[in-house]
Amino acid sequence: MSLPALVAPGPPLTAAQRERYARQTMLPGMGEVAQRRLLAARVLVVGAGGLGAPALLGLAAAGVGTLGVIDADTVEVSNLQRQLLHGVRDVGRRKVDSAREAIQAIDPSVVVETHPERFTAANAAAMLARYDLVVDGSDNFATRLLVDDEAERAGIPVVWGSVIRYEGQVSVFWAARGVRFRDLYPDVPDDAPDCATAGVLGPLCALVGAQLAAEAIKLVTGVGRTLLGRVVVIDALTAGWREVSLRAEEPAPSPALVTAAALRAALDSARPPLVIDVRAPSEPGAVPTAVRWELDAIEAGQDEPSAVADALAAEREIVVHCAAGIRSATAAGILARRHPGHPVGSLAGGIAAWNALHDASRSVCAVSG
Repeated sequence: MSLPALVAPGPPLTAAQRERYARQTMLPGMGEVAQRRLLAARVLVVGAGGLGAPALLGLAAAGVGTLGVIDADTVEVSNLQRQLLHGVRDVGRRKVDSAREAIQAIDPSVVVETHPERFTAANAAAMLARYDLVVDGSDNFATRLLVDDEAERAGIPVVWGSVIRYEGQVSVFWAARGVRFRDLYPDVPDDAPDCATAGVLGPLCALVGAQLAAEAIKLVTGVGRTLLGRVVVIDALTAGWREVSLRAEEPAPSPALVTAAALRAALDSARPPLVIDVRAPSEPGAVPTAVRWELDAIEAGQDEPSAVADALAAEREIVVHCAAGIRSATAAGILARRHPGHPVGSLAGGIAAWNALHDASRSVCAVSG
């Protein structure tokens, strides 16, 4: 969705600024006024890790005048595979300090405001009041939901991204314009995997983080079409990009979130649910007994596969899964809207959560043996 520019232009560019941003200001729709908006902008980035690091680099290089960085962690060796702001010499240092040095090495004129703390309900209101928008590069659902709630109160947009294993997601949320992160995830999934337990491809973080910077730039300048109302899903294994719609004017019902542990127990019961896999056939792994019915076919209104029709007729529970839980939430919402009252759930964390549960079970068995 195209939106008005979020930030008013700052002072006219200096000769040095014209030279520095020449390749950017010559772009259609940009120009010096857009660059002046960027220089006047104040952007808070939550997390200086896998997503926050490339987002901060992109925003600093583009000329965002003030960057806030909030992160309570220190740099660890395991971070270096994907967190591009930090190097070997930074191990043990606070991430916000390492981030400030890296940003000012790109452009010493960027004002970097460091917040070596966690984003909490206690500090959120005062912090967000100082910024025009927030980029959420956090790595857990509790923080993402808190950012969403507090940004709604502050009236500012959220640029959000997530990565797990080989899949990334990017979107823009703005409660004042009808679309929130809670439209994707109403609550915290009980057993959602994270990078520490499921792993992540390093270059995918750079790809998603760069797109976060691009979305923030579009919001600040009013140039281009933002991802408000859309979620882009990136598959690094197939180099595939797909789009899932979030329509504020017709919010989908919130399907129940089913944890991997709950699904496994239900599949062992006397009346197991029907599992629907909405991914593309090329995507690896699957929940046993799952029926393939791709999201594109569901969105297009195609007839249900016979197994799905039988489950609906028998009033049998349906659980939908994808790679990480985004596409399945959309599909489950569509099915719930088409069949009011029928029990439809979405597997929290997708196949990644299922595999993590399976891997943990095998580890326990190995130790017990």
